[in-house]
Amino acid sequence: MVHHLLVCEKPSAARKIAYTLGGSGVSRIGRGLPFYRFQKGGDTVTVVSALGHLYTPVQQGKGWSFPVFNLVWEPASGRRVKLFLEGIARLAREADSFISACDFDTEGSLIAFMILRKACGGADAKARRMKFSSLTRDELSRAYENLSELDTPVINAGMARHEIDWIFGVNVSRAIMDAYSCNTGRFEVLSAGRVQSPTLDALCRRDDEIDLHVPDPYWTAGAEIRFLSSGETAKAEYSKNPILMKGEGEGLRLRCEGSPGTVRRVEGGELTVPAPHPFDLGELQSEAYRVFGLQPWRTQKIAEGLYLEGLISYPRTSSQQLPPSIGFRGILTKLGTIEAYKESVGEILNYADSGRGLCPRQGKKSDPAHPAIHPTGIKPNRLGGEGRKIYDLIVKRFISTFGPPARKSFKTIEVELERGDVFKIEAEAVSDPGWMKHYAPYVRISGSSLPEAEEGEAARAEEVWVEERYTDPPPRFNQSSLIKFMERNGLGTKSTRAEIISTLYRRGYIEGSSIRVTELGRGVIGVLRKRFPELVSIGLTRDLEERMAGIEEGREEYSAVLLRGAEAIKGAFEHMISEFEAAGAEITNLVEGRRGQTKKIGACPSCKNGELIIVRSRKTGKRFVGCSNYGSGCRFSAPLPQRGVVKATGEACRECRYPTVLVTWGRTKSWRVCLNPGCPSRVRK
Repeated sequence: MVHHLLVCEKPSAARKIAYTLGGSGVSRIGRGLPFYRFQKGGDTVTVVSALGHLYTPVQQGKGWSFPVFNLVWEPASGRRVKLFLEGIARLAREADSFISACDFDTEGSLIAFMILRKACGGADAKARRMKFSSLTRDELSRAYENLSELDTPVINAGMARHEIDWIFGVNVSRAIMDAYSCNTGRFEVLSAGRVQSPTLDALCRRDDEIDLHVPDPYWTAGAEIRFLSSGETAKAEYSKNPILMKGEGEGLRLRCEGSPGTVRRVEGGELTVPAPHPFDLGELQSEAYRVFGLQPWRTQKIAEGLYLEGLISYPRTSSQQLPPSIGFRGILTKLGTIEAYKESVGEILNYADSGRGLCPRQGKKSDPAHPAIHPTGIKPNRLGGEGRKIYDLIVKRFISTFGPPARKSFKTIEVELERGDVFKIEAEAVSDPGWMKHYAPYVRISGSSLPEAEEGEAARAEEVWVEERYTDPPPRFNQSSLIKFMERNGLGTKSTRAEIISTLYRRGYIEGSSIRVTELGRGVIGVLRKRFPELVSIGLTRDLEERMAGIEEGREEYSAVLLRGAEAIKGAFEHMISEFEAAGAEITNLVEGRRGQTKKIGACPSCKNGELIIVRSRKTGKRFVGCSNYGSGCRFSAPLPQRGVVKATGEACRECRYPTVLVTWGRTKSWRVCLNPGCPSRVRK
């Protein structure tokens, strides 16, 4: 009889795996670790959970210095982490077989490895691996019955990523904070990172392009054309758009309006629009942003919750392909029992059985660990608003990948007026929705009819207009387009990109849904470009990403990639240290300028000549608003919320005329607060 210890990534996953394999109740070690123990096939099975990463890289030894390259993996901080590790170590002493049952990716593999090596006394040497892409009963049972060796290349890739990110992030952040501290004697939290900094640099460059763009004027012309035989009208575009000269456009309007003409060309045809491929994580995030306005980090979190409920496959995948092994017909049949999808599933199965076969359209990208995101077919019991939206989007995308192509009819009609000017009508309409029917309402099906005309038919320009326009600058990034940019340029991974963007928001480096770089972000990048040009290089980051992927694929050695990262940062520091004082002065000007801008709220309503500023109590650490004339006798103060970013509005309260501030929490929540403690408007809005 063997005693197996299964290490899972999260408590909800541990519960799902335990109940699938035969467990029925939870036990606890004191007030700490929950675990599940049961008998299976004559063996004892204990299922236990981590809390994500229980170990993290830290500096070896004490002290605050840079550059520092010696690191060790130690338990993460927190009482709960300590309780979990103590409980796992106790359970490990009772076991003689160890299984990694964390999510099958670099993070999950690394989480289990560190626990097995450190908390379980070197059990990684004999541990085995469960590999699964969904938390369904069938797949978990197969994974348990078909254990493999520990996925060492994946583990090494995860270790390399964390250690290189630590070397870059800790050293550069300490350098710029130390430079500021030595210059002022104060401390300020500033950060930089291997992926964070080139991403911020790209945002700054886009802002520069927008700021430096000089709009050039141009003119376009159009007309409403009436076909005399039918009386039907259609809007047409001047065939020589754009018009570069204003006078030319005005002359066109004068000679063409009311002018008779003839239809000189009619062309039409049909376009085939193939079904979409299934989602990878990046495309799911982009689509959820497009149709729901959900930020990428939020979409990822919701999808991970659906996965833990067993409703969808593992979401952190870069694959756009579905293998037949997942059982297409079985999943569709289960989805067909849900009323919302019953009709679509029936049509798809009929289409397949008519001889077309049940074959989804596959995308180009693949992932060796996981298939594209797809529903498991399990019927959801309860789903909240956002969870229901993401689930519906994934299900309808999955169903539509099996659908027939859509067809669009198009028509081009050219009308030549009596003085030789040509206007062109271009129109299209969906003639057969095909797969679009199953993906609605997330795709728009245009059903308008096409204009009818024959060559040689008489026509007339009823109305002609000329519009002045200006060339546009490149668009600002939003979170969706930024993730696509990061993916194209090898910045981060499918799992980390959304969190990197969130970090830029939290640091105050960027703001807005249409992303703008703040003065702080621009200043930090200015310092990094001058002092650490390698750190803002997309080329270096892409090179390291490719090398870390090479570790996972067995093409690169862990130690060689780590050395490459250390050498890259070491050269930059030699230059930084030689100009430490100058760097400190630059950073001081940046921080102090920002502090002066953000601390000022407005005129004091009590003494009338003081300035209200944000102050932090030395005793309690809490922030409040006080008057700059405090030393001269003004005792005005007002409490502030202790969380969120506070900014002056420049507006007075409508009820009491006191100054107001805007408190922003996260990236979407904000409310206006009056500084009069007795004002009835001091509630969140």
